[in-house]
Amino acid sequence: MILKYIILLCVRDTQCLFEVRDSVDVNLKQFPKDFSKAVVDIAIGLPTNTITLVRGNTTDVRDADIFELFCSLGDNNIQVTNLDLMTPESKDIYYKYLKEGLDNSEERTSLILCKPKECEDLLLEVTSNNFIHRPILYIFFWSEDEVPKNFTTCIKEAVRVAVITNPRKGVFRLYYNQANPNKPRHLKLVNWWAGQLYKSPSLPPANKVYEDFQGRILNVPVLHAPPWHFVRYMNDSTVNVTGGRDHKLLSLLAKKLNFKYKYYDPPERSQGSRISGNGTFKGTLGQIWQRKADFFIGDVTMTWERLQAVEFSFLTLADSGAFLTHAPDKLSETLAIIRPFRWEVWPLVFATILVTGPALWVVIATPYIWQRRERDQMELLNNCCWFTTSLFLRQTTRREPSTSNKARLVSILISLGATYVIGDMYSANLTSLMARPSKEQAIGTLVALDEAMRNDGYELVVESHSSSLAILQNGTDIYGRLARLMRRQRTQRVKSVEVGVNMVLSKRRIAILGGRETLFYDTERFGSHNFHLSEKLYTRYSAIALQIGCPYLETFNNVLMTLFEAGILTKMTSDEYRNLPEQSRRSEKVTESESKENNDVTENSPTAQIQPESTIGLEPVSLTMLRGAFCLLGIGYFIAAVVLATEIEIQRRKRSRAERVMDTSLLPKSPRMYLRHYLIRIFRTMYNIVDGALRTEMKE
Repeated sequence: MILKYIILLCVRDTQCLFEVRDSVDVNLKQFPKDFSKAVVDIAIGLPTNTITLVRGNTTDVRDADIFELFCSLGDNNIQVTNLDLMTPESKDIYYKYLKEGLDNSEERTSLILCKPKECEDLLLEVTSNNFIHRPILYIFFWSEDEVPKNFTTCIKEAVRVAVITNPRKGVFRLYYNQANPNKPRHLKLVNWWAGQLYKSPSLPPANKVYEDFQGRILNVPVLHAPPWHFVRYMNDSTVNVTGGRDHKLLSLLAKKLNFKYKYYDPPERSQGSRISGNGTFKGTLGQIWQRKADFFIGDVTMTWERLQAVEFSFLTLADSGAFLTHAPDKLSETLAIIRPFRWEVWPLVFATILVTGPALWVVIATPYIWQRRERDQMELLNNCCWFTTSLFLRQTTRREPSTSNKARLVSILISLGATYVIGDMYSANLTSLMARPSKEQAIGTLVALDEAMRNDGYELVVESHSSSLAILQNGTDIYGRLARLMRRQRTQRVKSVEVGVNMVLSKRRIAILGGRETLFYDTERFGSHNFHLSEKLYTRYSAIALQIGCPYLETFNNVLMTLFEAGILTKMTSDEYRNLPEQSRRSEKVTESESKENNDVTENSPTAQIQPESTIGLEPVSLTMLRGAFCLLGIGYFIAAVVLATEIEIQRRKRSRAERVMDTSLLPKSPRMYLRHYLIRIFRTMYNIVDGALRTEMKE
């Protein structure tokens, strides 16, 4: 008999993996009449091309009936895989098969034949192992009419569970858990078979079921993150949401899909990140991963790491990464007099001044040296140097070193260069710098931030459990260097971006990394003239985080895509900027780094633009701005006084030396006399010192 089944299986080409039991138990039951036809029609109505037949330890159906079911499915081009759960090894094979389908997003439809108790245990293991996704469907069969209540309590909403029952001969009922949007743990009768299916498809599509939630209440965690949510935390662990862009978006979704929502304060009050040690998640994403929260809406960025724990809807915000620093200070007005030229120019200017004097001397002295005429060359060099210095300082002088045409031509060229090239350009730049004082060089790139952290003592902070922190921890090159520099800091993470912006406002050498839209909004709140926003670092997309296998994901996506295409999401974001306090909106626009990217059209924030240069008012020149000129004048007077004192001292020393020469010219030139003379001078000096000290004591 078994050989006959094998031959028939090969001839019919059912494309299935089938294991025939070694012995046939006479106590095994038969499938109900027309069960194979009902299963085929249900599979065609799903529709599905593959079915996995799973038999447990309590399966009490004959192999002949199972073989007949295989043949019926094979005749309708439905591939069948036969698996059993008799041993732990075979169960691992089945779970591995489900995991492959989960990783590759492939369809997996399982027809499970076992008794209710084993079905409950199997469903619990499937849920705990998180083998849950929309392409995965678990179909259970019982010959009894009613489904046990213990079984329904094991069902999670995201698990697609269907149950086939046989209330009477020739009739099969099909129950489905995702048919009632208001009862997630309820199996609803959605179809039946009596010779043929009542309607097609076999199961109602999720986008039709969840068009109306029928007033269902959803649990939504919320975080205080302006402008997305404005939250007040109460003493009784409740929250009061007073506004925000995403609060408005959620209200719009609830009105469109007819559901209610209940905010609650999540643990740790953070978005959440993965713990590499045990693979768990913290924060709001951890709540969704554990299926304790329905979804989370906020400035949550889509990353590969987070996709392992949650699913994301269509994007709600297209943003960029950026970092925020304190606005650059004005540079010292005292040093404004040397600022028109960069430091590389000043050595060349001084070199030009030093070279022009000797160059003019060469032009004048060459004919005298060539013709061997006598002239005091040192005096000529001195006159040339003073003449060129007077030209550069724009001083009038009538003492020309030479009246030759060559000397006059060189003098004219030097005068033109000093007046128009150096003098006028310097004066124009100095006037513009005084009218609009220059500022420190802004930190606008990651390379500049890296240098500032290394050399200037800057510190970088990020929000705890945020995508920005994950980028630093998992990044390489510049991000890896920044992460290593952060480890030296006492404070590396902050509770929210708002706290980080306050730190930047109060401490000058602090930078915070985060989403550009959030940073821009916070700078507008606290006075944008106090901050500097960097250039765009990378593109980041925010979306609604939902449970893996969430049945109403497609419904949410349809609404979000409609809002995005209509421009409503952009308008809702821009409206939050209009709600800012009057004093914030009157402040200057936040300064941004000059880059090509800043000239592009901003994706979701029409208000986030660079302030045009023409709108920055000029300041009148005051005496405060001229401090550098007075300081330079004082330095000149000081140098002149030092030179005068030096000349006086030199002349005095010359006269003293001449007198000593005259006094000692009559003395013999022996070394003994020189030694005696110096010893006498030393003795006299010591005597005068002691005598002066004693006189002072006697007077006292």
